[in-house]
Amino acid sequence: MDDTLTCRALLLDVDGTLVDSADAVRAAWSAVAQELGVDPEEVAAAALARRASEVVEDFFAAEDRPHALDASLRTSVASAHLVRALPGATDLLASLPPGRWGCVTSGRREILTARLRGAGLPVPDVLVTAEDVGRGKPHPEPYLRGAELLGVDPADAVALEDTPEGVRSARAAGLRVVGVLGTHRPDDLRGAGADALVAAPGRVVVTVDGDLLRLTVA
Repeated sequence: MDDTLTCRALLLDVDGTLVDSADAVRAAWSAVAQELGVDPEEVAAAALARRASEVVEDFFAAEDRPHALDASLRTSVASAHLVRALPGATDLLASLPPGRWGCVTSGRREILTARLRGAGLPVPDVLVTAEDVGRGKPHPEPYLRGAELLGVDPADAVALEDTPEGVRSARAAGLRVVGVLGTHRPDDLRGAGADALVAAPGRVVVTVDGDLLRLTVA
């Protein structure tokens, strides 16, 4: 059965929601770990589910942390060619009017820009990254900032997210949320507050009705 959500703007996570960046993340952090003499497999596995600052804090000696963080930026940008758009992501973004959507991510701006381009996806005018907020997901600040930049009330926006932390962030900001399956169990996303679930971003079909966006979620 299809669900329909009506909103004025759409805010989307990137990794796991629009793109599959797992191979890129593994390659980037394996290179950093090898350079600094840390177990590459252990670091790469942890990096799939943690922020860069957390990975550096957990796996690298204090004196190596600034270099590790800088190196991870370099290697992450260099591995962006390994990123692939998830099914239907290209069509979904192409269906959205300019100025009516943006991306909200826990990653760093240069990396996320490179990953979107590596996947052949457009970089939106509104891109909220780790540099733009003091508190990341699951705190509501990232999505509050995204709604503010788009000029909409959070209640008039819908988020697409693939993690429980992202769902909680959007819900706490007042947005409705469509959970994208693939990285977490359906029950985890539902439990975090997702209003609907889809198997891929392409399962969200957007119809423009004046200043409204009608999202059919199948």
